[in-house]
Amino acid sequence: MLDWERVRNRANEDSEFRLHGRFWTSRIRLRLGATELKVEVQGGTIASIEPWFGTVAADLSIKAPEEDWQALLAATPRPFYQDLYPATLHHGFEMAGARTHSCAYYPALRRFVEIMREVNNGQV
Repeated sequence: MLDWERVRNRANEDSEFRLHGRFWTSRIRLRLGATELKVEVQGGTIASIEPWFGTVAADLSIKAPEEDWQALLAATPRPFYQDLYPATLHHGFEMAGARTHSCAYYPALRRFVEIMREVNNGQV
């Protein structure tokens, strides 16, 4: 779906992401339709984005059908797809896990989604 290496590099170069995530260490499980990915964040840096294998627990899990991800990552998202939180309230997104990762680091998570959107639309 995306060039994940480009997403990782772009996030690690992004001053807003690094500022908001500077103390964040987490394992995030992203499910984009049938695709599952593990995003390792270490001290505010994306260490890796790779396929999810095994039964290792995630600190935060975000999942949605592929169509919802496509709507979220559109260059100009439709209403309630502009941000992950309203997408969980009004569309098919589900977020679960430790609140310390979804609340304390929500600005970093929001910026990560924006970076995904930029990469998806060739804006970087």
